[in-house]
Amino acid sequence: MKIAREDVVPINGTVYIVDDKKKEVSDGGIIMPDQVASESMICGTVLAVAPFLLEDGTLKDPPMVPGNRVLYGQHAGVGCVWEDKEEKRTYRMVKWNEVQAILKK
Repeated sequence: MKIAREDVVPINGTVYIVDDKKKEVSDGGIIMPDQVASESMICGTVLAVAPFLLEDGTLKDPPMVPGNRVLYGQHAGVGCVWEDKEEKRTYRMVKWNEVQAILKK
């Protein structure tokens, strides 16, 4: 079953992010050795955000919104490589509290 990246909807306080940096990935999904990131933080753009549940049972929206550029850890969340027409990009589902900063510019 093939799922389009536009059909992914986050739940339970997760943030759907596309990494800004294009990854060099083989057709089998392996990141090429010369492209292994040495940075500990990655920039990305928020595509969608899901509210999270507070202890009292109310829903609260995370502080980021679609379109925000954010900074998060290299190993945060779960990554998936989607094949675009001309490039392969990494999309991530990250818990809202794993996002370290919202970039103003």
